[in-house]
Amino acid sequence: MITETVNISELHPVEVNVRVHPVRQIEELARAVKMFGVTRPLIVDESNIILAGNGLFEACKQAGVGTVPVLRMSGLSENQKIKLQLSDNKVFELGIDHHANIMQLINELDGDFEIPGYDEELLRKLTEDVDKATEDTMNDFGRINENEEKQFRDEPITQGNEKEDISRVETTTCPRCGFVFV
Repeated sequence: MITETVNISELHPVEVNVRVHPVRQIEELARAVKMFGVTRPLIVDESNIILAGNGLFEACKQAGVGTVPVLRMSGLSENQKIKLQLSDNKVFELGIDHHANIMQLINELDGDFEIPGYDEELLRKLTEDVDKATEDTMNDFGRINENEEKQFRDEPITQGNEKEDISRVETTTCPRCGFVFV
C-alpha cells in the first residue's frame, strides 16, 4: 500500500460514521495538526470516501490544511469497508492509558504543558501537587512500606469460600514522591 497526497476538497466523509466527534475533539485535533502536521494518513476507498479518519478530516479542514496523506484501499467489498470502519474505531478503544507512564512523561516536560487534548492548567496543578506532597501527606493516603507490601503480597485473597494464592501483586511506585499504588 502506498500513501498518496490528496487535495482535501476531493475527499468525502462516509455517509454513516461510527464515531461522533464533539466540537472540543475537533478543536484539539486541529490544534495538534497545526502543532505537528498531519501525523497519520486518512484511509479512503477508490471513490475518495473516508473509511477511517473522519474526525481528522474535519480537523484538517478547520486547520486550513489543503492536502492530506491518504492510504487508498482498493477492491474492498461493501462488507469489508463496513468492517474496516467498525474495527478501526473499536480496536482503538481496547487500549488502556498507563497513567504512571503518562505522568512520568508529563513531568519530563518541565512545565511546558501545551499539549493538544490535555488541559494545561490541570497538568500544572497535578505536577505542583506532587511537588508539594510531604511524607506525612503520602502516609495519610495509604503509602505502604516494604514490610507491608511483602505481607500484602503473601496474604491469600478470599472470595466466598475459595482462597486464591496470589504470588505477585502488581504495584506502581511514583518516581517523584514514592507513593505505591496497588
